[in-house]
Amino acid sequence: MGSISLLSQLALLALGGAPTRAPLSPSSAEIDAKVWAVVSAAVARDDIAALGRTYHAAAVLVTNAGTRPIAAAIEGWGKDMVTSKKAGTRATVAFHFSKRQDDADTAFESGIFRYATTTKAGVVKVGYTRFEALLVRSGGQWLMLMEHQLDAAPETAWNELAH
Repeated sequence: MGSISLLSQLALLALGGAPTRAPLSPSSAEIDAKVWAVVSAAVARDDIAALGRTYHAAAVLVTNAGTRPIAAAIEGWGKDMVTSKKAGTRATVAFHFSKRQDDADTAFESGIFRYATTTKAGVVKVGYTRFEALLVRSGGQWLMLMEHQLDAAPETAWNELAH
């Protein structure tokens, strides 16, 4: 019986299909809509205020260089957005996930984000970064408490993760 299942999966792959992914939990689906989609749209629109609203006031950014309050990170990102916009550079960010754990009020998610910039001249620069995020539901809204940006990841690792 196991070999029939394996044969079925191989046939699906050969036909261009893939085994279906487990459905998102209601919390993960809501986090996608209320956090990750908002972050992606905010970056694309250079909207630092909208980006800032996805974080809890006490949130912390963790990187290889250390830790800092998210307010300080947002201030720097905002300045970067203004500089990039003046230069005609556009940015996008997207997320793929390797692990999603949640309940009705807390969540831990990890994966890779793809951050890309396109200059006025059309030069594209893409980077992939492993990340972890700790989120809470506060006042009926999902907010990040901690964003941990880890090491760079290869594009192949990005392609292997769930969208």
